[in-house]
Amino acid sequence: MVRERRGMGRVAAGVAAGGMVLGVASTALALQPLPPGGQVNSDVAAGIDPARSVSGEDPANADVTGGALTAGKVAVPWAVFRQLTTGTDQVFSRSFAGGAWTTRGAGTVGGRSSASPTFAGSLNFDQTQDGEAPAIDFAGTGRTVPWSTWYENTTGIGFGTNNVFASRFDSTTGKWIFAGQGRTNGGSGPEVPSLNLHTDQDAENPSVAGGSAVAGNAPGPWVTWQETGAHAPGLGKDQIFVEKPLGPGRTDCLGVTPASDLPANPPVGGFCWQQVGVQRLGAGPSDPSLNVDRTRDGVEPDIAFTGTNDTVPWVVWYELGASGDALHNNEMVFAAKAVPGAGDGGFSWTSVGSGAQGALDATAHGGSCGTSQANEAACSLNANAAADAEDPRVAAGTMTPGSATVPWVVWDETVSGVPQVFVSRLTGTGAAARFQLANGGQPVSTGSGATRPDITFSGNTPYVTWRQTVGATQLGFVGHLVNAANPTFVLDASNIPLTPTAQADVREPISAGCTANPFNADGANCQGGAQGTPFFLFTNGTSPLGLFADAYSPAGLTTGAASGVTASGATLTGTLDPQGAALGVGFEFGTTTAYGQTTSLSHVAVANGATPFSAAVSGLPAHTLVHYRAIAVTDFGTFVGADRTLTTKSAVTVGKVKVRGTKVTVAVTCNGTTTCRLKLRLTTRIGKRSVVVGSAKGKVKAGRTKHLSVSLNHKGRALLSKQHRLKAKLTVYDKQGKKYKAIAHKTVVFKS
Repeated sequence: MVRERRGMGRVAAGVAAGGMVLGVASTALALQPLPPGGQVNSDVAAGIDPARSVSGEDPANADVTGGALTAGKVAVPWAVFRQLTTGTDQVFSRSFAGGAWTTRGAGTVGGRSSASPTFAGSLNFDQTQDGEAPAIDFAGTGRTVPWSTWYENTTGIGFGTNNVFASRFDSTTGKWIFAGQGRTNGGSGPEVPSLNLHTDQDAENPSVAGGSAVAGNAPGPWVTWQETGAHAPGLGKDQIFVEKPLGPGRTDCLGVTPASDLPANPPVGGFCWQQVGVQRLGAGPSDPSLNVDRTRDGVEPDIAFTGTNDTVPWVVWYELGASGDALHNNEMVFAAKAVPGAGDGGFSWTSVGSGAQGALDATAHGGSCGTSQANEAACSLNANAAADAEDPRVAAGTMTPGSATVPWVVWDETVSGVPQVFVSRLTGTGAAARFQLANGGQPVSTGSGATRPDITFSGNTPYVTWRQTVGATQLGFVGHLVNAANPTFVLDASNIPLTPTAQADVREPISAGCTANPFNADGANCQGGAQGTPFFLFTNGTSPLGLFADAYSPAGLTTGAASGVTASGATLTGTLDPQGAALGVGFEFGTTTAYGQTTSLSHVAVANGATPFSAAVSGLPAHTLVHYRAIAVTDFGTFVGADRTLTTKSAVTVGKVKVRGTKVTVAVTCNGTTTCRLKLRLTTRIGKRSVVVGSAKGKVKAGRTKHLSVSLNHKGRALLSKQHRLKAKLTVYDKQGKKYKAIAHKTVVFKS
């Protein structure tokens, strides 16, 4: 097979994991580890020894997506990865929730190793063979069923080379169930549910996407991969193939291609796999390859569903090697969409590039895109048709809420001898649709070579990762695009530590809890009230190579001053730097640092730099010290600012005071919503002592004004009689809770 390649900074009280609270200070970068100090690949009991490396083989050792096993719930990260063990490499899957990674799978159904697995959590069909290049996505009703694909060397009669497999996670049994028509048992054991068109040909690098070409139907797992061509003109050259699922609950695979050895029998796991597209290889012809140039190798495909109701499958890949059809010899990136037609599975494929479209058919040159170098260039996505371009990835999304999703493609391409990362998205409709470069036609990367990109959508924002050598260090980069009318790239982080490419030539897969799909209005209404926080996996270390996860998190969270303070409310303010991701903000408040109350969260859109926010609070106790602090909420925890205080005003207004004889009368207005309970006290000075010379209590109904009186007590009258003139201080107290608090002071003079 072809494997050709070109030559944290946050201060916090802790790190958030579901439900945890963090303190945050401003820094240049804030990424939240999932979990703090922990690896993704760590569960010895399941066979995942963190002291052993994950794979470093290109193009990928892991994949990640956001999903939930219950419709409408918040989507959490689900990872699948290739782990080294005491024996052969195994594929494992783990999900992150509640602050920890949990291994998903305790055995398999329908595999050679299902009866007596060596590694309890492995997905491998045959645990004596390496499982490689895993991928994962969600399908099924409500997008609640995880599906994983990978490839293994499969031995036996009619096999003996790399075959692609797919299985689904069954949440009831906790097992991974293989799916597909039996392709013989290879001489012993269970039927092998290989997806290969030809089980004796090498197949590698599968990718899976949950989708449906019929609006409203439950999404199914569509799979694409590269496989050595078995027929001319692609004989011996890797071809891109796609299969769609038929199921669940299929009882036979009659009339399905590739054919089962026992088509009348029920398929493994209740699914058959149907090849998709026009047959373009062989004298028949046979085999529905997507290659634009079938005489070259098509490698590393990816797949996504876009369009109205997300019903249009798109596949991207790149081609390399010497052309046998007088076309380009440099590496070129292509994209094709499935359209209803007379091909296998009821579809044909149309290649769409930056300058032209062309059907992929069975004519002499495979369609108009292959008739000349100029046509091939127009049908490619390359920024420069003469430059090497490779490693494409595709994501569905729209930057304009309410608009249909389109494919967004990322790849790396040589610019002045150095690979850089480009992003392109489909513009226009119908026959006029073309791919247009984002970021003003310039790469989103700069400086030293940037490779192995990935792309996802969170809500209506596309995010991109890649790896890049900076000096003598390998670092990961991540950023997003802004401005739907003219998408422009903003770099969010550039110091994610990575294993050197020489040891791990792998991408850093990225996803989010709000990817664009029919169940969240294409990202406009995140399921479960999620914030849609982007997250990604990365490979770090040299011996061993560990798999880690980071998520976006804010920086510079500051609790601001309160304004508009009244007897029962105030406006609280804060600022933060969202650091490139949407999140929720609000405030905690209460009469102690335990707070006890929280405002409703407000949405802060994707932004970089200091962003103010505020919230009005009401129902506060009058004339009381109130503690409050700003909070920011992601899908992985709550970040908190410093504590501040305010003092509410009294609900009581004290008016004019009148003195008559030994009595003082004062007008009191109760502005609150409940009865005001008051106390009046008269005091005077005798030397250095303060002496109480009168006191009284009273009530004023809410919204009323009442005259309350207090008279001199015996001691006060005696002093007045002796001095003929008595100067005193009238203090008005408002009862808050169990205590009275002074709210006003008046000086009064009694005369005998």
